[in-house]
Amino acid sequence: MRHSFDASGGGGRTMFECRLWVFACSVVLFTICLAVMPDSIREKPCSDCAGWYFPVAENLANGKGLVIGNQSRPALDRPPGQVLFLSGLFRIVPAHLVSREVAVYAYNIFLLSISSVLLFSISCSVWGVRGGTVTVGLWVTSPFVLWFLNQPYSEVPFFVALYSGVWLALKARRTRHSIGWLILVGIALGVATLIRPIGFALLVPIAVFLWTSATRRARKIRAVEVFVVVLGYVTILAPWQIYLWDQTREFNFLSDGPHGHRSVVEGFIFGVRSEEYKKEIALHPDVRVFMEDMYEIVYLHDRDPELFERYGPDGLYDVRSIRSLVQIAGDRFAQDLSLAVRFIWLKVTRSWYGTDSHNHEGIAALLQGFYLIVCVLGSIGAWKQKKGQNLMVLVWGVTVYFWMFAVVFTPLVRYMVPALGLLFLIAPGFCQFLRLKNDDSIYR
Repeated sequence: MRHSFDASGGGGRTMFECRLWVFACSVVLFTICLAVMPDSIREKPCSDCAGWYFPVAENLANGKGLVIGNQSRPALDRPPGQVLFLSGLFRIVPAHLVSREVAVYAYNIFLLSISSVLLFSISCSVWGVRGGTVTVGLWVTSPFVLWFLNQPYSEVPFFVALYSGVWLALKARRTRHSIGWLILVGIALGVATLIRPIGFALLVPIAVFLWTSATRRARKIRAVEVFVVVLGYVTILAPWQIYLWDQTREFNFLSDGPHGHRSVVEGFIFGVRSEEYKKEIALHPDVRVFMEDMYEIVYLHDRDPELFERYGPDGLYDVRSIRSLVQIAGDRFAQDLSLAVRFIWLKVTRSWYGTDSHNHEGIAALLQGFYLIVCVLGSIGAWKQKKGQNLMVLVWGVTVYFWMFAVVFTPLVRYMVPALGLLFLIAPGFCQFLRLKNDDSIYR
């Protein structure tokens, strides 16, 4: 098996034919899963979808502009990536022909199947067609992926943009004339960031990969390559940033809304039952007291004159400010280092299995434990070959990136799913780790 993105597969099929098969099989499997999915899961609510993505996309599709619902206020609370895609979908597929629900189902199935093809292509470049099939098999059967089928979650197009960026980065590294590919890497990362702001610093692990995977090249050449990626990234973000400035007359990076503040707050109180739908979870007494105190400070300070004076508007620690929230928590941690260790460790571990409602976390932890064992041992197998090493550095770099964001904000498995797809790229190395064959992997 030749190790290139355009290598022929086994059984006499070309790589193009293999990709078509992967796409077709993914479409069929996702469609079947959606059809047999229990109503309780298929009809699960999505507040962001009903309150933002649908109404803003409808307005844009109907020529009313990028505004919120029936209001005339510009929709600046989130970057416009997913809204732009949905509005295009709604224009292509009018509601009087196909219901919005069915259109979104088709949209999700199509994009998740494209993600399958991208992961297959990357995996094949190292492990061959059979290894690529292992990667896709893990992806299309993962409950964490299937969970995104029923609503216009922004993660779905984000997967495509992210995996395109990774595929292009690997392609650029294996091509002598790589400038064009590197511009496309930046464009893909820019699109990912406009879909989900969590992607804003993906340039860092990608740049580290590009720098460390070409140590034989002069530093100036590598610096130019990284600059080209940044240039593509900035080119995509610039129009939106200019529009934000024009609407607000102040600098806002990616959005002008409360979501960053809300995410920071949720990162401090995620263990308490702040909403009716959330289930109680076991917490160390010190951690629970800390979270309950933070909840009271943020949401109940107006009920106590002393707290209001300290934490209310114009107070010493105005909780409307992210900086104040971090300072309040930091002061508590400085006074009790054991609390800081317990709290951070809780976030580090829950990032892999935590759910917003705190339901089904035991099953999620078991499944993630299986995935991680396979992928960690697969990393050892990948280290045995140069291409596997490069892939492993890129995959784990991006994984650590998403892990850090889950720890800093809310530790939810949902935020780790993009990284999970990349981890599946090194899962085929598990058999190489087991040394089923001495000199040649069974995937070749």
